[in-house]
Amino acid sequence: MQQQQHHMVAPCKPHAARRAALPLPGPSLRRAFLCSPARAGAAASKRTAVRTRCQEEKQQSGDGEKKQQEKEKRTFLSLEEAGLVEMSGLSTHERFLCRLTISSLNLLRVISEQEGVAIEELNAGRVCDWFLKDKLKREQNLDTAVLHLKNASTLSSSNTSAAMRRFCSVPRGRRASGPHGGGHPPPEWIEPYTDLADPSPYTASSAAPPTPSPWLPRVVSLVLRAPPATLAADLRAFCRTFLLRLSPAFVAAALRSPQLLPHPLPSLRFFRALPGGTDDLAAHPQHLLGCYVSLLHSFARAREATPDAAGHAGRLVAELRARGDGDGLLRHLTPPSAASLVRSLAALGLADELLWAWNGMRLAGVEPSRVTYNCLLDGLVNAGLLDTAVNVFDAMSTEDPVRPDVVSYNILIKGYCRAGRVQDAMARLDHMREQEELSPDKITYLTLMQCHYSEGTFSQCVALFQEMEERGIGKDIPQHAYVLVIGALCKDGKPFEGMAVFERMLKRGCPAKAAMYTALIDSMGKFGRETEAMSLFERMKSSGLELDAVTYGVIVNCLCRFGRLDEAISCFRSCVEKGIAVNPIFYTSLIDGFGKAGMVDQAQELFEEMKVKGFVPDSYCYNVLIDGLAKAGRTDDACALYKRMEDDGCDQTVYTYTILIDGLFKEHKNEEALKLWDAMIDKGITPTAAAFRALANGLCLSGKYSRACRILDELAPMGVIPETAHEDMINALCRAGRFKQACKLADGIVGKGREIPGRVRTMMINALRKAGNTDLAVKLVHSKIGIGYERSGSIKRRVKFQTLFA
Repeated sequence: MQQQQHHMVAPCKPHAARRAALPLPGPSLRRAFLCSPARAGAAASKRTAVRTRCQEEKQQSGDGEKKQQEKEKRTFLSLEEAGLVEMSGLSTHERFLCRLTISSLNLLRVISEQEGVAIEELNAGRVCDWFLKDKLKREQNLDTAVLHLKNASTLSSSNTSAAMRRFCSVPRGRRASGPHGGGHPPPEWIEPYTDLADPSPYTASSAAPPTPSPWLPRVVSLVLRAPPATLAADLRAFCRTFLLRLSPAFVAAALRSPQLLPHPLPSLRFFRALPGGTDDLAAHPQHLLGCYVSLLHSFARAREATPDAAGHAGRLVAELRARGDGDGLLRHLTPPSAASLVRSLAALGLADELLWAWNGMRLAGVEPSRVTYNCLLDGLVNAGLLDTAVNVFDAMSTEDPVRPDVVSYNILIKGYCRAGRVQDAMARLDHMREQEELSPDKITYLTLMQCHYSEGTFSQCVALFQEMEERGIGKDIPQHAYVLVIGALCKDGKPFEGMAVFERMLKRGCPAKAAMYTALIDSMGKFGRETEAMSLFERMKSSGLELDAVTYGVIVNCLCRFGRLDEAISCFRSCVEKGIAVNPIFYTSLIDGFGKAGMVDQAQELFEEMKVKGFVPDSYCYNVLIDGLAKAGRTDDACALYKRMEDDGCDQTVYTYTILIDGLFKEHKNEEALKLWDAMIDKGITPTAAAFRALANGLCLSGKYSRACRILDELAPMGVIPETAHEDMINALCRAGRFKQACKLADGIVGKGREIPGRVRTMMINALRKAGNTDLAVKLVHSKIGIGYERSGSIKRRVKFQTLFA
C-alpha cells in the first residue's frame, strides 16, 4: 500500500484544498492547441516528469508563484474568451491538464477500431490506457486534438486528473502557446469522412466503407434542433467555438445524410445559413451541384408533407440554372447525380425543369440508364405531356441502345388511360404480347382493368382478368384486381359469376374486402335474390370485416326492396346509435321503400327529418317521394312538392315530369298533364321513351289519340321522337280495347312513312296478342295487310289495317 502511494502523483496543496468543490468537465467537446508528444519517453519517464513538475509547483512561493499563476490566468482567459474551452469551475492545474490533452481524429479513430469502442465513448482514461501500451511511437507529428469526454461522469475528479497527468509528458514551456500566438490555432477544415486522403496504417482495408466524421452527426443534430430564426447564428457560434470550417464535401454529405433528407426545410435553411455563404462551395462546383441535387431530392421525398414543395424546388432550379454559363453546373453531372436530379424533378411535376435537366445531362455526356428514362417518362406523363412522352418512348425503341422494359410500357399505358385513349393503351398491350422478351405483368393488367371499369366497359375488364389468370399469374393477382372484376360483373348484371370469382379468390388465399361483399349484396338485392343477399351479409359480419356506411346503406336499400321496412328502419336507427355517418342515401332508400309500400306519411316524415339534420335532398330523393305521392293518388301534394323542388333550387329532371304526367293522367287531369309536358319541352328537356309512353297512354286511354299523333308530329322536326313511340301508342290503344283506332293509327304511321309497314304489322300482331284478342291477331297473320297490295283498275294501293274489320 505504501509502495502504491509512493508512485502516485501527489497534487499540489492549493489543488487538494479545492478538489471537492470542483465540478467534473461536462460531456461537451473541448478543444485546445497542443504540442506534439512525439518524443515523449516511456511510461516511467512520463510519470517522473509529471511528479517532478508537481513537486516544483508545490515548492513555489512568494512572487514567483503569483507571477506564474497570473501568466497562466491570462493565457486561459484568452482561451476562454475565444470559446476554445470551458474554464468556469476549474482550477489552474486542471486547466493546465485540459490544455495538455492531446489526440487527433485519426488517432481517436485508430483507438476506437483497436479497442472496439465508439469514438463518442472515448474518454481520457481509455486514451491513456492505449498510450501506456506503447502505441504512441506509431503516431508522429500530431497537431490539434479533439477529445470527446462523453463518459467523464464515470470518472472521479482525482482519477481524471491523474489520467491526464499520465497523459502529458512534454515540458510545460513547450505547451504555453501555439505558433499562431494567442494560445489557439486557426479554424480547421473538416471533412465528412476521417482520413480519406492519408489513411492510417491502423485502419481497415480500403474496401471497407469510410468512417463518418464525428462532426457530421453533431452538425446535423444542430440543424434539426435549432429554431429557424437562430440557425445561422447558432451555426456560426458552433464553428467559432470549435474553430471549424465546413468543407464543401462536408456540406454536401450533411445534406444527403439519412437524418437530414426527410426534412427539406431545415436542409434548405442550413444551406442558406452556411457561415461562409456559398462562396466556399462556388470553388468546388461538383460539391455545389451535389448540394442542389440533395435539396431537390429532399423536397421530392417529402413533397406530400411540405407546403409548396414544388415552389421551393422551382426556385432552387432557377438558382442552379443561373450559376455558370449556359447549362449552369450541369456539365459536372455524374450518372448517379443525373439520375437523382431527373427522378426528383419528375416526382415534383416540374416538366420544364425536367426537360432542361435532361438536355443538360445529354450535353454533359452522361448516358441515361433505363431507370432514368423511366423517371423521365413518368414525369412527362404526370405533367400531362403525353405526346412528348410517346416521342421519348419511340426514341428508346428505335434509336437509343436502352430499350423499353415492362415499366416503360406500364408508364405509357397509364398515360393513355388517364387521357381516355383506351384504344391506344390496348394497342401498346398488343405490342407487348408480340414481343418474346417482354410480357405484361400484373401492373399492366391492373391499370387497364381500372381504365375499362371507369369507362363502363365491364366486359373488357373481365376479359383482361381472365387473360391474367390464363398467363399463370394466379396467386400473384392483386386484391384490387378482384375488387374490380367482381364489381364489373355485378354492374354488368352477372352477380353469380361475380360470386364464383369471389369463391375462387378465397381458395387462393386472398382475403376478402368489404367492397367485394358490398357489390355482391347490392347486385343480389337488385335481382331480388333476398336469401343470397342476406346470407352474404351474415357471412360478412362473421368474417370480422368492419361494416362501413356504404355497406349499411346497401343493406338498408336491400331490406326496403324486399319489403322488410321494419328491419330497414331498425338497421338505420342502429347505425345512428353506433355513430356511423348516415348520408342522404339512407334516407332516400327508406323514403322509396315506404313510398312504394303506400306509407307516404312515414316517407314524408323521413323527408322532413332529413332536411332538419342538414342533408340537402337531391333530384332522386325528390323524385322517389313525388312518385310515392302520385301512386297514392295524392297528385296535389306531388305537384306542391314539385314546386318546392323548384324553389329549393333542385334541378327538375325528365323523370320528375314523367312521374307527374303519368300520375295526372291516371287521375284524369289531362290538361294539367299536358301543361307539364309543354313546360318540359320549353325548358329544353328531351323526353325519353318513358315520358312519351306516359303521355301516349294517357291521351289514348282518354280518347285523344289524335292529339297524341299531333304531338308526335310536332316532335318529329325536333328529332326527339322516341324509338318506341308508335309501338307504345298502338299498345295503349289495344290494351284499352280500341282496336279500330289502333288500326287507323297504324295506317297513318305507314301512310306518312314513319315506320316500315312490316314493322308496324308486327307491332299490331303483338299488341292484339297481349290484349287477348287472338282471333284478330291470327287473321292479321294470314292476311296481306301491311305487306300486300290491291288493284283498283290501274291504281295499286297497299292493303290497309282497317280492312281487318271489313
